[in-house]
Amino acid sequence: MLVFFALATLASFLLSWAWSTWRHPRHLRGVYVQGAFRGNCGIVGMALASGMYGEAGLSIGGLLLGVVILTYNVLSVVVLSFYRPRENGARQVQWRSIAKHILTNPLILAVLLATPLALLEVRLPHWLATTGDYFASLTLPLALICIGATLSTRALKKGYGPALGASTWKMVGIPFMATAAAWSLGFEGRELGVMFLFFASPTAAAAFVMAKAMGGDETLTANIIALTTLMASITITAGVFVLRVAGLI
Repeated sequence: MLVFFALATLASFLLSWAWSTWRHPRHLRGVYVQGAFRGNCGIVGMALASGMYGEAGLSIGGLLLGVVILTYNVLSVVVLSFYRPRENGARQVQWRSIAKHILTNPLILAVLLATPLALLEVRLPHWLATTGDYFASLTLPLALICIGATLSTRALKKGYGPALGASTWKMVGIPFMATAAAWSLGFEGRELGVMFLFFASPTAAAAFVMAKAMGGDETLTANIIALTTLMASITITAGVFVLRVAGLI
């Protein structure tokens, strides 16, 4: 399951990149690709998995989350660095800079540091875990408030094509293709359900922070996050309904 999820994520990343190269100007491609493949699995995906399957959903989602954090952050750094504005108009890709951004990414470092603790089954003190839960519960609402302050209806009306295209790809195209591929390989029940929820999660709020830090179009990123978040209630509900009626989850 972990190998399939990683490969499916890589495939969705490459397809998004190929599509953006064909359809959109160079300066929009980095944020378009990130917005089209990077889902909010850590908050939305895990919450939905817990709501549908309880502890079993959290267990499956927790396994996928390590893969999610590593692949999403590495691939986002690669594509944003590739299309990052260069000094004096140069377009040469600085692979050393890309490697530096990957190795110093806080989320990647957190996973690498937490892995040995998880393997050794080290438990955090109750008060520390509870405090962390309080901060975690603030993450999505606070991020959406900050992103909402940067939304531009003028920019959305002027350049609705890239935002709508990335949002449709993220909320319809990727979940459909990835879930169909998973089912064709024999995944079903809870595993298929949790993978669908992860693939169908709206664009992660962290995409906005990374796009802004790496010189991307933060307004387009904010519009993609807003659109996918609005679409999620419809597309995820419809997807779960179809999968349950078909007896697949």
